[in-house]
Amino acid sequence: MNTKKILFVLITVFVLISMSSFVFAQEDANGLEDLEVFGLEAEKLLNLGSGLLAAVLCFLTYTAYTRTKRNKLKFIALAFFLFALKSFMMGSEIFIEEIPGVDPITAILDFAILLSFFYGVLKR
Repeated sequence: MNTKKILFVLITVFVLISMSSFVFAQEDANGLEDLEVFGLEAEKLLNLGSGLLAAVLCFLTYTAYTRTKRNKLKFIALAFFLFALKSFMMGSEIFIEEIPGVDPITAILDFAILLSFFYGVLKR
C-alpha cells in the first residue's frame, strides 16, 4: 500500500513538472539562446531528471512484477527502462559531446516505448 502512495506522488510530480512551462528560451540580440541553470542547459537537466524518474518507476514496476508475476508489468517496466535510456542519452550531452545520430535513435526509442506501454496495458 505504501508503494502505491509513493508511485502516485511520483507520477503526479512528473506530470506537474511536464505540464508546467517554466523553461523558456531567452532572446538576446543575436537570436535565441537556451536557458541555463548554474551554467548548464535547463533542457538537458530536465531530460536527466526525467530519466532518473523513469529509472525509479522502472525499478518499482519490476519489483511489482517479481511479487505478483503479472506479465503485463514486464512490458510496462521495459517502457520505463527505454524512456530512462532515451532521457539519459539526451541529457548526457551536458557531460560529453553530442552523440552522433542521437535523434534517430531517440525516435526509434519513442516508438518502442509507445508499443511497450500499449502492449502492457492490453495484455491480460
